[in-house]
Formats: sequence, C-alpha cells, structure tokens
Amino acid sequence: MDITIKEIEKNLKSLPKELFGQVNDYIEFLKSKYNETKTHEDWSEKLTSSQKKSIQKGIDDIKNGRTFSHDEAKQKIRQYLLEKSK
Repeated sequence: MDITIKEIEKNLKSLPKELFGQVNDYIEFLKSKYNETKTHEDWSEKLTSSQKKSIQKGIDDIKNGRTFSHDEAKQKIRQYLLEKSK
C-alpha cells in the first residue's frame, strides 16, 4: 500500500500539538538514515567532540566498574522522580 502525503497530513492533523516535536525529530532521523544509505556515510563520523568524550567516559566507567545493574538503575531513577515530584 502506497501512503500519500495527504494521508500523512491527515494523521498529523489528528495529533496533539505536544507530539509535533517528536514527529519532526523522527522525520529528521529518517531523512538522515536514508541519506546515509545513499552516501554510505557512517553515523559515527558525525559525532561531535562532546559526544565522543561522553562515549569515552562511559567506556572508562565500564572498565573501572562504575556501573549499576538494571534493577539498581531503575531504583535510582524511581527515587529521583519521587524526590523531584515533591
């Protein structure tokens, strides 16, 4: 089934305005992925130095045992949200 722009527009018009940013982000993501397949670019080549530093910090944390289990992370997030909601 081919989807037309009119069908997409109809769907967009029925969305709450709060979701427009997420939809636009996803469209940008799809365009980027499509362009990568056409140019054979690697997404990692587009990382900023800040992103690369953040990734390296994560790798260093893993190597040095500075990690949490999934259950520990969920608990910490739950506690953080409870504190912020007071």
